Amino acid sequence: MKAFASDLDGTLVFDRKVKDIDKEAIHMFQKKNMFGVCTGRPVCSLFDIEDIPFDFYIVSSGALLLDRNKEIIEEHIIDKNLAKDIFNYYMNKATIIVQTDDMHHFYATGYYNNPLLTLIDSFEDIGDLKVYSISLVFDTNKEAASYVLDVNERYPLLSGYQNNNSIDIVVKGVSKGTGVKAIKKHLNADEMLGIGDSYNDLPLFKASDYSFTFHSSPDSLKKEVNDVVSSVSEAINKVL
Repeated sequence: MKAFASDLDGTLVFDRKVKDIDKEAIHMFQKKNMFGVCTGRPVCSLFDIEDIPFDFYIVSSGALLLDRNKEIIEEHIIDKNLAKDIFNYYMNKATIIVQTDDMHHFYATGYYNNPLLTLIDSFEDIGDLKVYSISLVFDTNKEAASYVLDVNERYPLLSGYQNNNSIDIVVKGVSKGTGVKAIKKHLNADEMLGIGDSYNDLPLFKASDYSFTFHSSPDSLKKEVNDVVSSVSEAINKVL
């Protein structure tokens, strides 16, 4: 049995929709195999893929792993004091998104067109919720890239991964890659496949037995995968 982990935004989801051809390919793949998502998004923000019965969920950049019923397999929680320090240090430099164990809301210092967003002014607004991930959202990819080293040097107990114009921060040692490895073991899969489009997918590529990215991806990413495709459906058809 094979397991296939797919990134969401820019990989499986475009303009908040999944293409019908990709849905059909996933359905075919799931007849004998397992297909799931591997994303930087929080669990509460999967509204645009709820019509697809995934077999597993790797969310918050690997900090939270869920089975097909969204029951917790594994979780990695950021220390509250560290999370508060990040929030206060970067709040005037970037828009901050905090991903917690709230199944219905995520929290941010700026507005996004998302019905599940709760605007906050202070870290205290989070209350007693567990923090899985913090994202720093900048105006440009270049600006985000300039802060990655700063985040990782300032917080040695955490890891920051660039995701286009944002930096996703999780507990050190946690990534999409560790999530993929844990899911492969949990499912007792013979082979793990992975597909993504951005730099935060590098750990996913490295942890997969066979990996894909897109013709539109940066050349540096194409060097890190086994194959380059135009869509998720094309990748699935290659491994069926």
